[in-house]
Amino acid sequence: MIRRASLTIVALVVFALAAPRAADRRGITETDLLTFTWIADPQISPDGTTVAFVRVSVNEKENRYETSIFVVPTSGAEPPRRLTSGIRDTSPRWAPDGKRLALVRSIEKDGKPQPSQIYLLAMDGGEARALTDLSTAASAPVWSPDGKTIAFSSSVKEHKGRDGQEGRDGKEVPRKSDVKVITRAVYRANGNPGYVDTESHAHIFTVAVSDNPSDTPVPEQLTSGEFDERGLQWAPDGSKIYFTSTRVPEPYFEPNDSDLFSVPAAGGPITNVASIEGTIADISPSPDGQRIAFIGTLHGNPERSFSQSDLFVTDAAAGSTPSNLTAAYDYEIGGVDCNVQYAGQAPGLIPGADQINVQVPTGLTPGDYPTLPRSACGLYRERPLASSRMDRRLELR
Repeated sequence: MIRRASLTIVALVVFALAAPRAADRRGITETDLLTFTWIADPQISPDGTTVAFVRVSVNEKENRYETSIFVVPTSGAEPPRRLTSGIRDTSPRWAPDGKRLALVRSIEKDGKPQPSQIYLLAMDGGEARALTDLSTAASAPVWSPDGKTIAFSSSVKEHKGRDGQEGRDGKEVPRKSDVKVITRAVYRANGNPGYVDTESHAHIFTVAVSDNPSDTPVPEQLTSGEFDERGLQWAPDGSKIYFTSTRVPEPYFEPNDSDLFSVPAAGGPITNVASIEGTIADISPSPDGQRIAFIGTLHGNPERSFSQSDLFVTDAAAGSTPSNLTAAYDYEIGGVDCNVQYAGQAPGLIPGADQINVQVPTGLTPGDYPTLPRSACGLYRERPLASSRMDRRLELR
């Protein structure tokens, strides 16, 4: 009887202690979002020892997101540390030698954010310095294989010069009327408080990279016209830049489609390398430059509400016919934070527990693939992993 009474007292004490904790629990509210911190765009260094990433936080007082670049050892021996001082720093990209980092930064002037520009940061110390000073935003930097040039994207209005500056030959552009005339079926977009800008198109630029801080390189525009170019990738020999583009004036009237193109790094006419009945993304040239892997999504005929992406390989010659390597694999290839890289081409660490390293040997042909697991996510280089947090590694044989 005494023992039963003792157990009852203990149970009452435990309940009394637990009750306040249960009462303190609550559901998530919209204001909790203001305390969130995000990690984005991780990029591993060429030697596999460090990851640069973007840290995103909320500034409630200023009603804005703030982004800065942090670095952390892949060994996990040290906590992340802040690398840049800006509050609008994104897109960290390592130079091939790992001694410099390109990034995209937007500074503030007269209380207003300015168009983002490409900056260069030496990893041995010092402040980041601007490589571009265009009137339009610069984004998506990609290093050339020799580390002497950076390709990037910038939107140019049709009435502006090829360098992205106002007017041609130094002439002032006449004042444009504030009357908006709608000539296209799609003129609004989610997240855009104004009208869709149909006069600006994303084109490819390059800028020389010098170790001398006093040098002021002038960006060179490689493409122009009424279509956008996206997903830039250098050829391994640095002779050309591959990209994807939809060359249709009003693509929303057609099934989703984009082709693979190239443009000489020194400038010149663009070349159609490959096309599928659908979209092309995450392009990755092989180390010898002879072939290109990419994620493709066939839109189907008749068109369907959802199309599964596949892994394709094509020759790098103009007008090549891509081969679908995963046509019989009934799962999605690719996904969030995935990209495609050949074996021997990129560091082995991929942040994310649901991502898989898939290596593609040179002699791969259609059908030479195993039964892939769920969440297969691109092609990555073969080298020792810099972290034990990697899920698995697959080989296509």
